[in-house]
Amino acid sequence: MRAALTRSPHRLFPGFLGDELAAAILAHALSNQARMKPTKVGFGDQIRRDESIRSSIVLRDLGPFLAPVMERVDACEPELLHALGMRPFTRSHVQVELVAHGDGGFYRRHIDTATGSGNQKQPRRLTMVWYAHQRPKAFSGGALRLHALMGDAFTDIEPAHDLMVAFPSWMPHEVMPVSVPGGRLEDSRFAMNIWLCGS
Repeated sequence: MRAALTRSPHRLFPGFLGDELAAAILAHALSNQARMKPTKVGFGDQIRRDESIRSSIVLRDLGPFLAPVMERVDACEPELLHALGMRPFTRSHVQVELVAHGDGGFYRRHIDTATGSGNQKQPRRLTMVWYAHQRPKAFSGGALRLHALMGDAFTDIEPAHDLMVAFPSWMPHEVMPVSVPGGRLEDSRFAMNIWLCGS
């Protein structure tokens, strides 16, 4: 049991959406810059903006691209749960957001699901993070750091274009600081966060 707690279970899917859909989603984010808002942290009545914990901007409307993304997610979910050693669950809903980390962006160590009584009755179970960026890449940093539950072990994953990373929502993780020398939105580290929730 202890050995399992010192690992960081995850799966990688390079080329998850394909060039055409990946480019379209990136263009969608850029064309909706005016609608992007500062990200927040917390759950329920504890949701708040705290740039000492998380610094990025978010768009929660995927428009016509939500359906093809979810088609791909649905297709790989059973395989993912098995590979990650997770029990199947009854999905209640899905949460999706597009996030841009610009110059100085980061997200300190956290988990994606609420804990404790009185929190979500249908918590986040499976986290999927998909990455996109302009090519050639104009930012540096921004690795996804997955922490083990015990000890100091971690795994860093570089945010490669059209890479999807999946891991249990209880796994501690963080976004390492991002550097965007030009400071332009189009040069940012873009990520689509997908949370499968249920019981």
